[in-house]
Amino acid sequence: MKNKTKTYLLLLGVLSIWGIIGYKILTTLNPDAPKLVHNDFDASFNPKINTTIDTFSIQTVNRDPFLGTLIVKKKPTTVKKQVVVKTEWIPISYHGSILQQQGKNKVFIVSIQNQQSIMKIGQTINGVKLLRADAKNIVVTYKNMRKTIPKQ
Repeated sequence: MKNKTKTYLLLLGVLSIWGIIGYKILTTLNPDAPKLVHNDFDASFNPKINTTIDTFSIQTVNRDPFLGTLIVKKKPTTVKKQVVVKTEWIPISYHGSILQQQGKNKVFIVSIQNQQSIMKIGQTINGVKLLRADAKNIVVTYKNMRKTIPKQ
């Protein structure tokens, strides 16, 4: 008797499950027609004319949105151009050096405007001052401009 009650209960469960599945299939194959609600709308369209003008302004952003740091613009530095005055150099050439017999000082043979002169370091002739000299070249200044002249 015990086995029959369990069998009846299981049979009742299986039939109810198959009944639910069959009902779902039938309702999807034969659905009820939906109720249509008919609304009366005014078919004419009258748009409203918007006469106000939308204004906006663009402002500079002072903060970096990703880093959160302030953005500081570098001020452009103005560079003053120096006026370079080209100095016309007079013809100067270096011929060599000699050792004085009376002393141990070296003197240098320099042609200034095709006129040979014997010069010592620091001496000025015709606005040309001898600053340095060695066996290969001399350094002279003329109107505050410096120039190195090689030996010819």
